Formats: sequence, structure tokens, C-alpha cells
Amino acid sequence: MKRKLANILRISISLALLTFLIYRNKDNFANIIEALKDLNVYYLIIAFIFYFTAISFIVFRWGILLKAHDHFISNRFLWQSALIGFFYNNLLPTSAGGDFYRVYDIKQNKDVPINEGIASVVMERIIGTLSSIVLLIIAYFMGLFDYLTKNAALGLIVSGLIIILFFIVLFFPRLFKLNLLLNKFRIFSKIRPRLKEFHVILTGYRYKVKYLIISFLFTMIIQIFFLISYNCISMALGLDLRFYVFIFIIPFVSLVSSVPITIGGIGIRENALVFVIASFGILESQAILFSLIILAIILIIGMIGGIIYLFKNILYRSKSFV
Repeated sequence: MKRKLANILRISISLALLTFLIYRNKDNFANIIEALKDLNVYYLIIAFIFYFTAISFIVFRWGILLKAHDHFISNRFLWQSALIGFFYNNLLPTSAGGDFYRVYDIKQNKDVPINEGIASVVMERIIGTLSSIVLLIIAYFMGLFDYLTKNAALGLIVSGLIIILFFIVLFFPRLFKLNLLLNKFRIFSKIRPRLKEFHVILTGYRYKVKYLIISFLFTMIIQIFFLISYNCISMALGLDLRFYVFIFIIPFVSLVSSVPITIGGIGIRENALVFVIASFGILESQAILFSLIILAIILIIGMIGGIIYLFKNILYRSKSFV
């Protein structure tokens, strides 16, 4: 019951944020329609290809982290699992998100222990977030923070510091005496051994530096693909945005939309995109169209994952998807 209420709340927040964005710009519909007429379709196709490639490259990052624990799984299997996970994350109003599905998939079909599967996905998330922070640091020294209001820039810096602090606590809980805190609560007594096992596996990545470096390099390649995709959308709309501004825009939107209050970041991502693109002097009507194009690409890729999911349920019984 609680999960259903949580899902209903997340759906409601997504719809409310999208409604707010549309209502706020109801007077700009004519400008949006005009911008649609002038869209360069070829740039849009290129943008989709690079966005899809970026999502597909998650396979290599995830595969490297699994290899660190001696799990050698084909890229083909990881690719279909990652796309189905993308489908879960962005199109299904369920509390069991795409990461949960991926962990279940490799446990069910490749005999990867649950804790090692969770650790690989969590580490993947951590590396992805760290790459966003690295891009934001680069953007700061490029002076791109100057386009934000002081409050927005300060909020972003504080958020980044909180995320870094969270990672430090996650990897070094004894420094903050979290183990003693957990021992005081009986509610954690049953799951404490599992938490300890998971933490040992996760922190074990500290001793697998080669795999972390390779995974981080793949993550930066993914970020480059996203940069190209966003820039192609900008060119399709004829926006006066330099390529390098997306070094700031992409991680900013990624961090904001990762707040787990909506379905797949829908609503909060579009508002964040409009806010940050408008900060660079772009008309809000053009920024809205930009955000809706990103949303459309995400939904299309999600539907591709959904189609793979349907085929997998039919074909997997004969192991033809392994």
C-alpha cells in the first residue's frame, strides 16, 4: 500500500511539474510551433544516435565493474539488460527501478550474487556522479557558474559537497562511527550481516584501481556522447549556444533530476533544463522545446527497452537471449 501511494505521489509530482512548465509558458505556444517548423531533422537524428550510443556504452562501464569480481558476461546480455533497466526507470511507475531489474537479471540468469550485483550498480552510479562533479568543476573554472544567480550557484556547490561527503561516509563509515549507531537499533540486527557483506564488496573496489580507472574513462566517453547529442539538438533548433556550455548544462541537469521525487526524473529534468538554458540567454520557448526533445528521445529509447523486454520474455526460455 505504501509503495502504491509513493508511486502515485511520484507520478503526481511529475505531472504537476510538467503542467507548471506548460502553463507558465502558455503564451509562448505560437513561438514553440514556429520553432518546430524550423527544426533541422538531420541534426535531430544525429542527436538521437549519440544519445542512444551513450546509453548503450553503459554496458562497457558495467561490464568492467563486474569483471573486477570475476564475472565475465557478454556485452550483448548486458546491453539488453541495461536497456530494459532504462525502460523500468523511465516508463514504469514502479518502486522496483531499472537498477533493481539489472541486479535481478544477472542474479537470475548469470548467477551473480545479489550483493556483488548491487555493488556493481551502486559503484556505477557513484562513478557517474563523480564524472558529473568533475565536469562541474571544469565548468566552474571556465566561468560558466557566472550565468547562474548567486543562490543557484551556491545551492549547486553545497549539493556537490554533500554528495562528496555522502561518498566519504559510504566508504569510511567507521570515521563517523556509523557501525556503533547501527548496533544501537534492533531494527538493523537482522540485516546487519548482509549490510556488512555488501559494504565489504563495495569498498573492495578500492583495491581494484585499474577497473575503476577504466570504468571512469568509459564514463567520460559517455559524457562526451551526451555533449555531442545536446549540441546537435541545439543546432537543430538554431540556438546560439557554444559547445562548451553543455559541460555545465548536462551535469547540472543530471544532478537535479536524480532527486528521487518523480518518475525517471520526468518533470524536474525539463524544468531544470529550461532554467539553465534560459540562464544562457536563450528564449524560454526555445528552451522548452529543447527539454521536450530530450524527453522524447528518452521515452523512445525507453520504448526500445520495453520491446526488448517483451521479446526477452518470449525468447529467453530457449536461452536465445543469453
